Amino acid sequence: VHIFMKILLVEDDEIIAQTLLKILRDRHYIVDLATAGDLGWEYAKTYDYDLILLDIVIPKLNGIEFCKKLRKVGNLTPVLLLTAQNSSDKKVIGLDAGADDYVVKPFEISELLARIRVLMRRRNSLTAQILQWKKLSLNSNSHEVIYDNKILNLTPKEYRFLELFLRSGDRVLTREIILDSLWDVEEAPSENAIAAHIKDLRRKLKEVGADPNLIETVYGVGYRLKPLPNSPAEQNQVDENKARVRQKTTKALEGVWHKYEITYNERMAILEQANLAWQEGNLKGELLQQAQWAAHKLAGGLGVFGFARGSHLALVMEQLLKIELAGDRNRQFSELLTALKKSLKPNFKSQLNPVNRNRPVMLIVDNHPELEQQLTSQMTDAGMVFELVTDSKSFQKVLQTKVDAVVWSFSLADATVETLDDFSSIINQKLPLPVILFTDNNDRDNRFIISRHGHHVLLQRASLDVYSVKGIVQALQKFQGRVAKILAVDDDSLILNAIDSLLDPISINLTILDNPLNFWQTITQLQPDLLILDVSMPHFTGIELCQLLRNDIRWRELPILFFTIHNDLSTVHQILTAGANDYISKAQADSELLFKIFNHLNRGQLLTSLVQ
Repeated sequence: VHIFMKILLVEDDEIIAQTLLKILRDRHYIVDLATAGDLGWEYAKTYDYDLILLDIVIPKLNGIEFCKKLRKVGNLTPVLLLTAQNSSDKKVIGLDAGADDYVVKPFEISELLARIRVLMRRRNSLTAQILQWKKLSLNSNSHEVIYDNKILNLTPKEYRFLELFLRSGDRVLTREIILDSLWDVEEAPSENAIAAHIKDLRRKLKEVGADPNLIETVYGVGYRLKPLPNSPAEQNQVDENKARVRQKTTKALEGVWHKYEITYNERMAILEQANLAWQEGNLKGELLQQAQWAAHKLAGGLGVFGFARGSHLALVMEQLLKIELAGDRNRQFSELLTALKKSLKPNFKSQLNPVNRNRPVMLIVDNHPELEQQLTSQMTDAGMVFELVTDSKSFQKVLQTKVDAVVWSFSLADATVETLDDFSSIINQKLPLPVILFTDNNDRDNRFIISRHGHHVLLQRASLDVYSVKGIVQALQKFQGRVAKILAVDDDSLILNAIDSLLDPISINLTILDNPLNFWQTITQLQPDLLILDVSMPHFTGIELCQLLRNDIRWRELPILFFTIHNDLSTVHQILTAGANDYISKAQADSELLFKIFNHLNRGQLLTSLVQ
């Protein structure tokens, strides 16, 4: 899905086409032009668009057939028909073919733009209109950027760069993602163009007193928005959360380690045999392949069980086994094997605290008693269990009880820093809590302290009525009733069992798959909410699977996490370019796995429920 509004215009009338190109691009839309139906169809198959402006009478593939073809393959992109045929029959045929709306030529530009905005709002109704980073504010309605009450005079491309990064948070954006999001197919800029635009944007930020390094360079990968620093209180809470997760992880893994320790000993025995054969100058054939396999599996598996040093040693041994088998490398291999055996001394000493299975949705209502009353009334009618609170102390008590939702009513304009710090701590404790924020307050920096903590949904209050509030409550019921479904694919069954044990105390339906050949059948039957992939697997790699999924309309929005021992820049670059949402190192899984899974699940499931 593109961060910006990307439009495909299919129109063979040169005057109309060029006029619309200029008008739409002046309003910061990214527009590709096709002057025939068959070319437009190739664009629609190749790229993702937010809207298709489609003339009915066009050569080679008319608009009606184009639309039917689009819907037949499951492409749900909104279609706005442009037609000179004003008969009711033609309009009905167009709508029956799958179009969402139409305008009749000759049309007023203002009417066309209004209809485009309506279709865009339907598709992106949950997107925040005001984006902020400290004192920097971007208004996507007025296309105005302000830092500390000073207006930034940006070119359209610089504005798009800034909006792209503000909407992407701390996600690393590869150069390919940036090029695809900010340029249309006719421009074909070089990667140097990205560096030049970012350099100019940094210079303009510096001129108004903003941090010129707001956009960070991630060398070898791309760029990202510089994370905002945590306050001391927030950092303490983060540290406490990590400690709790680490405590839970070690306890859960203790049972798996004891159950499968014999398997790891068998893999170590293979490396022992390989070491002896190498010393005798006879390491080759099947034993060499087995040794490479054993070292690879140990490199991935040991990190999951907290043996970070052992994981690193096994990875180095795997690399040694793949290069020329010289004598000096044999001595190095023997030393690594000795160090590896010494590192495998588990120290499982923590006790698992009970995991709170119930994670209520938090509804934050900014200074609006009428909306608060509508929400609580609709939840009462729906039989939902909820609590109404007005301060963080009450909030903490409520979280110890079993509720579906918490409605916190307060005024952002009157909120103190301490109040917002308390809020940040609450939503990040143990496992992240899903949050919906209802506000029209676009002027307070403090609001964005809330926005950057946890995975939230921002709804503009002015667009809500009693019917939409009812729809939100129905969506909350669906969200609370859903058990998250995760599909984990790895050819090492021990890794999969370790993940299963980590998630066992929590209400998650985990399906583990150690044979990638059964992947397509499994994912189609399961319809998971999140997918976990390894990079190296037999038959095809996780990166190849990810690319195939992102080219399939059914799975374009599926959160995909890579769980891998390979965390070099080249592999990370391939993972992100393939369309993955995130990656987790197997060597550091003890502190990252649960948090990242719930970060992506919370937002994904809640957004899915709201959209439906």
